[in-house]
Amino acid sequence: MDEFKLPIDKEKFRLTNAPWNELKLNHPWSVGYVSMLIELKSFKNKEEWEAFYYEMGNYRLKKMKELNSTLKNILNDACLEIKYINKLPKNIIAINKQNGRTENQLLKKGEILHHFINKKHPNITLNECVEAVKFRVIGETWNGIILREHNTITTLKNELPNLNFIKKEGEFDYNYAIDYEISFNNKLLCGIQIKPKSYTYNTTYILKAKRTNYKKNRKYQNKYNVPFFDIISTTKGEIINLAVVNKIKKLL
Repeated sequence: MDEFKLPIDKEKFRLTNAPWNELKLNHPWSVGYVSMLIELKSFKNKEEWEAFYYEMGNYRLKKMKELNSTLKNILNDACLEIKYINKLPKNIIAINKQNGRTENQLLKKGEILHHFINKKHPNITLNECVEAVKFRVIGETWNGIILREHNTITTLKNELPNLNFIKKEGEFDYNYAIDYEISFNNKLLCGIQIKPKSYTYNTTYILKAKRTNYKKNRKYQNKYNVPFFDIISTTKGEIINLAVVNKIKKLL
């Protein structure tokens, strides 16, 4: 399968990383649990996944039409009113978290991003911000889950044929930064997260992401009393830090 290619300059894309997180545009409240959405069905190609994400965005709008104006305003994630989440019924929260967004809504997120960074980085255009948003939500999800994750798990299953790999989705993944749990004879051995080679770089953004994920991983370790590992791999599933595989074997 083909992967999504970054449509803008890499350095400009990097400069949008921090604002993207600071504005909480990456939050499931804002874009949905994309890792869950992409697992809902099989896609022949990346174009089908993109169309499905937008389709789920239209479904969300239909569900919102059934609500009163107050709830509609709260669910309007362009306002980024994430503080309301814990005060809402679960079925209302699900409208935002379990659905995608329309292409026009991603455009609006691009506008929010552009407005935020325009004074500091005037060379980054509105169109580039929109493309950055679409690539993060749709492209990176496809490249990371359908290509990297699936291919990496296939590699791990070949290396560790007696172990079970359980995909973790939605809120669990968001809370603990764990992509898969590995078990043997119904005994939980460890949790893993699958990352690209760029995750090994020590840029400001990556270091911040690592600290955030480490806190989530530690919370997982303390709750389930098992270790966690980062698996660094390519989109073809080639594992770069092979020493981790031996560490998992030693848990048996």
